[in-house]
Amino acid sequence: MPKFLLEHEVSVPEIALAAVSFEDCSLDGSVPLGRVVVAYDCWLGALDALHPGHEFRRFGLSDLELSDDDLLGRLLSTVLFDDGGSCRFIRSVVAVVNGYRAHRG
Repeated sequence: MPKFLLEHEVSVPEIALAAVSFEDCSLDGSVPLGRVVVAYDCWLGALDALHPGHEFRRFGLSDLELSDDDLLGRLLSTVLFDDGGSCRFIRSVVAVVNGYRAHRG
């Protein structure tokens, strides 16, 4: 994974744009992991919109990552304790995924 993604500082405009996209998604009946995947995809979409040319969407969660119990355990806590609105939820998901990827190398 390129270092620029892991070292990228999450900005308020990125999170706000991702939250608007996330709130526009129909998530009725979605499993918790589905909400996480959508939240992370919305953040990557916001990065693409605010930083054209970097193609951040290619860094979405892989099938291998989604089958890793360690990552799933970390992500599940963000869903279960999500009481701070879309911005806080997306920031938590991004922090968990980037922390997991940094640890995995």
